[in-house]
Amino acid sequence: MAISAKECGAVILAGGTSSRMGRSKVLLTVNGKTMLERTREALSDFDEVILSANDPSLEGNLVRVEDRFPGGGPLAGLHAALCRTEKSALLCLPCDLPGVDRRLPRLLLEAMPQHVQAMICRDSAGRLHPLCGIFRKSLLPVLERSLVGGQYKVMDFIGQVPYTCLDTAGLLPDQFFFNMNTPEDYLRAQTVCPERAGEDFGDDTT
Repeated sequence: MAISAKECGAVILAGGTSSRMGRSKVLLTVNGKTMLERTREALSDFDEVILSANDPSLEGNLVRVEDRFPGGGPLAGLHAALCRTEKSALLCLPCDLPGVDRRLPRLLLEAMPQHVQAMICRDSAGRLHPLCGIFRKSLLPVLERSLVGGQYKVMDFIGQVPYTCLDTAGLLPDQFFFNMNTPEDYLRAQTVCPERAGEDFGDDTT
């Protein structure tokens, strides 16, 4: 078991439209840092971090890839990153988890079995978090068939490949998987990261 950070790269999924939030989630600040910066810090063990983002304004010191299947959602972002990497696998995190830190990637690396193509997280309530996991490059053909066929649901795709779950109960608090989709969620981030968050929205969210 286990895969090393030298064998495995990382991808930050930031290609969504953020329609419910009303602005780019990756640029929202929590405790003085953007969500992109916070997610990058959680992935600081990796020498390759790919940013899956269709917005060219997010160009920075990360390799940015755009979707090859527009409208394909997170699966299209994962596909673009797996096509780009030379690593044998990618650890995936979305850009909207204010509570995440290095513990989650390290647990995933330590727990990844050799016999599966994907591993995703399952929290103490049994909820699956399919965008928090490790995906091997070898699953690209199945992933591409799904996208070509217009099948964009993440769990439908994962169900087609050998996968397992990392049960995080007792290892990590469930708040690691709290994700921000709305301005109200952004304000709630203060309870996940007990620093000031939400000032960017001013009084409009109260």
